[in-house]
Amino acid sequence: MKKFVIGLLVCLFMIVLVACGDDEKKEKEVEEAAGPKLEITDEEKIDDNEIVAIINGDDVKGTTYNLVYSQLKLHAGQFDKDIDVEEIKNATMDSIIDRQLLIQQAKEEGIEITDETANSEFDTLKSENGDALSTLLEQYQLTESGFKEQLKFELTMNEFVEKAIKVSVTDQELEDYYDQAKEGNEAIPEFDEIKEQLKAQLLQQKTEEELQAKIDKVKEKAEIEKKI
Repeated sequence: MKKFVIGLLVCLFMIVLVACGDDEKKEKEVEEAAGPKLEITDEEKIDDNEIVAIINGDDVKGTTYNLVYSQLKLHAGQFDKDIDVEEIKNATMDSIIDRQLLIQQAKEEGIEITDETANSEFDTLKSENGDALSTLLEQYQLTESGFKEQLKFELTMNEFVEKAIKVSVTDQELEDYYDQAKEGNEAIPEFDEIKEQLKAQLLQQKTEEELQAKIDKVKEKAEIEKKI
């Protein structure tokens, strides 16, 4: 499920973290967090109204494809100068299928984020972060409507995780996790110093694994038709 979250969510957190700074500092730090700006050509984009996939009868259009594609490509550009466009395209299709399946599962749980909620969240971010948010949109080549769509999805995902995913971590698992980390880094602090940090990391890892497992399970019976 990491492919849902990469890039934009990190930058949203970055905006919040630097909210106490001045506007110029926020803008600079958000730009650095987003990484190098990469161009996305018109040939890489899909028409916003083109249907790219039909999942259990629900149409997924080019707007969602372009949103996910831009995040995946820009994220990949932070780690690899030689970007495989075909690989990004395939990952984008996988991601939008998983996104739609998650949205459908969330609806079955009674979770549906309204446009009004997404708009309100966006307005709050915009009022608190000014130019930093504009920098984020430019860096990811996102429109305000695209950003709101991502917000809507992430709010849906967060509520679904809170309601449907239950994971826990034992002390033994934490100690094993620490030992594994220590094998590659002898300079790591003592266990008691970072126990809570390790617990948060392991809970997040387990949550992502459980969430992906749920999506993979419903995908086995889903009716999926790729149109591109």
